[in-house]
Amino acid sequence: MKSDNFFLAAPIALALGALQTILLLYSWNYLAVYSPIPSWLATHGITGFSWKAILYAQDWLINITLCLPAAYVLCKLRPRKIFVYAVLAVVPSFLWQYRLVFVDRAAFSNTMAFLPGILSTAFMLPAAVALVRLAQRRRNV
Repeated sequence: MKSDNFFLAAPIALALGALQTILLLYSWNYLAVYSPIPSWLATHGITGFSWKAILYAQDWLINITLCLPAAYVLCKLRPRKIFVYAVLAVVPSFLWQYRLVFVDRAAFSNTMAFLPGILSTAFMLPAAVALVRLAQRRRNV
């Protein structure tokens, strides 16, 4: 049965997004310190755009993996418009990561430098929701 109760599901999605942000912050602090991949790439002479592309792909996969539990919870709420709730769950993370835009716009004058992070922040949870929905449809769960 699908749920239409927006006033109940929207705050749950926002709270889930806030919890997801905390999980990602702690996880990425750990990964930044202990991940061997950046140093491994540098030792093998991979630099420049190739280095950034490989790390971006790795970050994308890790982010989607870390978002799978939140995506599963969102899908278990069974809302009719799941991607509306996925976007609501992204809002806390987006506001936290880019809160300084509202304070000092000059610090973000080079938007292209922030574009990979903005895209990752905006699309990692909806991509995880799409994967969970795909898995649920194939299993008819």
